[in-house]
Amino acid sequence: MEIPIGPDNDWGISLGRNFAGTCAILQAMTPEQFLSRCKVVCHVGPVGAWDQIARHGFRTAEQLILEADLNEGERQGLLSTPRRESVRLRVQGEDVILRDQGPLFARKDLRSILDNGLDVGDWIRLLNQRVYFFTDQTTMQKFMDKYVQIDGAQDVIWLSPLKVLEAAGLGLELTSQNTGAIIRRSGPQKTADTFAPLWRFPDRKPAEATILGGLDDLSPVFRAERCFRDGRRQLLI
Repeated sequence: MEIPIGPDNDWGISLGRNFAGTCAILQAMTPEQFLSRCKVVCHVGPVGAWDQIARHGFRTAEQLILEADLNEGERQGLLSTPRRESVRLRVQGEDVILRDQGPLFARKDLRSILDNGLDVGDWIRLLNQRVYFFTDQTTMQKFMDKYVQIDGAQDVIWLSPLKVLEAAGLGLELTSQNTGAIIRRSGPQKTADTFAPLWRFPDRKPAEATILGGLDDLSPVFRAERCFRDGRRQLLI
């Protein structure tokens, strides 16, 4: 497949200019390489996630927190503090669940894995500003199985990689590491450059794809299903 770069595709023009200036130095990934490496793009959420996405699009944790019925202290705490457990919010009359960030608590001092100049609040804000997508079905399955065992069921939303490229444009960012994981080694693991746009990402398969600021356009979605602990799958669309 090929992403058109021409007068009718402003995003393609922008990417083309960036590639022209950076590929020789950074060997950055092209749209075609992204499509060849990421055959799967999917999002996993708690039960009911698809119903809310169908009505409002893919919203970031930050967007939900800002719209939720919270006092200012609670709001600021959620925006800048890691979530040890899932948090239930009331947003525009609907119950919404923010996934926990439990893996971040693998270190007693989260600051020990952050790059210089990045504090815990900065890192959590970076995480909260994005929606996350799996680019590998095996990794997605492990994650889903974990939360199915905890909660009984999960909603899985499948998207066309090509249409994600077209819909997200320059909001699409890639990362070479699982942003929630803490590796057993010393030194910085999380930096402000953890997330990179396609034209700056090295030519290798990403661990995750994210969309900065969320995504209102649902045209990339081609299937949504609810997966249960007993192995049943209920087709939602």
